[in-house]
Amino acid sequence: MDPSDLRAGLAERLAGSDPLDAETFNAACFMLSRSLEEIEFSVPEAAALIRRLLRVCGRVAIDTGTASASADVWPNTREMALAWIDEALGELGYRISEKKQ
Repeated sequence: MDPSDLRAGLAERLAGSDPLDAETFNAACFMLSRSLEEIEFSVPEAAALIRRLLRVCGRVAIDTGTASASADVWPNTREMALAWIDEALGELGYRISEKKQ
């Protein structure tokens, strides 16, 4: 798919009065993450962190916010999200230190 088609379609969906669905939210996260390439950050690690966090947000929305989503996938989705966040923080010298029981 041509990225300009995706951007135009997304803009149309975002401009509408209907509530956002998980697919639209995920597409917005994807387009925002691609647009980071156009921003000149004073700290290069910022773009990588933002990109990873947007990826996590989009994935969580798809895994839990679609009509076919099942609560059964939540443990795997949560672990994936925490792992991706931990990786992003690790690149900045931080780690998730504690697991909630």
